[in-house]
Amino acid sequence: MVKDHPDAPKQFGIRISDEVMELVAEIQEHRKQIQQPITLAAIVEDALEAYYDLLVEQGAINDKQ
Repeated sequence: MVKDHPDAPKQFGIRISDEVMELVAEIQEHRKQIQQPITLAAIVEDALEAYYDLLVEQGAINDKQ
């Protein structure tokens, strides 16, 4: 996974902090355990959903659902 491929961010021409790479690795592992796709798009979607939920919880944005 990401931990096994430290140069993965370089392949996309981006620099990602170690903290973000750890988060990506955790999301990958979780998706693997629940037998869900571990594509980059799926990982980004999970991270955005979690961040959105955090912003709603903190009152930074309104949940319009």
